[in-house]
Amino acid sequence: MNKKRLFIFLSFIIFIILLLIFYQKPFFIFLAWFITIFYIIWGIIHIIKIIFGVRKPFSPKLDLKYYPTISVIIPSRNEQILSRTIDVIINHVNYPLDKKEIIVVTEDELSERIAFWYQQKYPDVVLIRRRRYFPTKPSALNDAFQMARGEIIGVVDVEDILDRDIFIKVASAITQHGYDYVQTVLRISNVEDSWITKIFAMEYAGWFRIFLNGRSHLNLFTPLGGTGNYFRKSLLKEVGGWDSINLTEDAELTVRFNIAKAKFTVIDARQWEEAPVNFEAWLRQRTRWFRGWMQTLWKYIPIFLKPYAVKRIGFKNLISIIFMLIAPFAVILNWVAYALTALWILEYYSLIPIKLLADTFPFFAIAPLIFNVIYYFAWIKGAMLERIGKKHYKYIPLMAIYMNVFMPLAALRALYQEITKPVFWEKTEHPGRGVRGFVKENFNNNNN
Repeated sequence: MNKKRLFIFLSFIIFIILLLIFYQKPFFIFLAWFITIFYIIWGIIHIIKIIFGVRKPFSPKLDLKYYPTISVIIPSRNEQILSRTIDVIINHVNYPLDKKEIIVVTEDELSERIAFWYQQKYPDVVLIRRRRYFPTKPSALNDAFQMARGEIIGVVDVEDILDRDIFIKVASAITQHGYDYVQTVLRISNVEDSWITKIFAMEYAGWFRIFLNGRSHLNLFTPLGGTGNYFRKSLLKEVGGWDSINLTEDAELTVRFNIAKAKFTVIDARQWEEAPVNFEAWLRQRTRWFRGWMQTLWKYIPIFLKPYAVKRIGFKNLISIIFMLIAPFAVILNWVAYALTALWILEYYSLIPIKLLADTFPFFAIAPLIFNVIYYFAWIKGAMLERIGKKHYKYIPLMAIYMNVFMPLAALRALYQEITKPVFWEKTEHPGRGVRGFVKENFNNNNN
């Protein structure tokens, strides 16, 4: 248990209780206006991102004059589908075989046996079996990074399927267009497995194709995904690798890339991964993501308050970083807004004897709905641009549950873990179901 954070949290709760006891009406009016103004600012920022995000991602030239070695790191723990991932990179991705290095880093016998078989057959497959280790993905990435010989380092999750031209586009963007690191557009391959995977796929399309692409076009802070990101080896060495105890090592690393003033873009290439099929798996994964953002916010807030940091990062980028990292608290704020709305309705119809918000027009009731509409539009537009399914608007009721019930629950669970528990990695299982969706999608695209 982190005693310092527990003390801060309890102090905050006591402060709120005291305000409710001694300054009820001023507190509720302030809270109502704060929520309204916050959502309006949040909404304007995201509308701008959508306007720029519908543009096509950067498409690098495909006529490579020089083929740099690309070292791909695959962290694996008890993954039966590891052989598929290695095979895809070796035989499916179009790039000179002697310029592809695959580093499998693992702690279990199953992954070790699979990787060892490929290592005997292909000299550029490297196996790292960790004996003593900190059990997180970024810790494994750091161990593998020390062995990488490539000029470009890539992260590939064990369930990923890569498009054929992805390495050529990555190499072109970095060596011919001068970018220091890039992010591919991540797609979900098991869309049809459940209603959660359908909404997850649309959310991913909105996040990577619209919001991250929009951030990139606006030259704003753009957090990396947990996979499908590639960087110059020299840049990764310059910033000191990954933070081994951060649960969203990708977002935390991007903050340091921004401080280092590295050049970034989202490229028009696809990398496919699997979404959690049921709520329990989804909750574990999203809790880990939200907690990682909280970790990163907690780590960098003292730095962001220093004038030299603001000057180096830039005010626009600093605001962009903070708004991204406070996202877990923003979804929790939805519940606060709905609670205020319920209070206003009870007062308006004289169902309760107190009058705290009755004289205030309930902008706070409308604001989170606008917030939701902006996100739903981005998800639907992203799905349309990525050609994910049809009749997307029929999923809006499920999106509402996903955004207003699932997201706050995950954020609250993340907050609880961050205050009371040490860092641990809630692993997402990958049964390899997504290959069906990948084959179906590519078949449809080839016949259009």
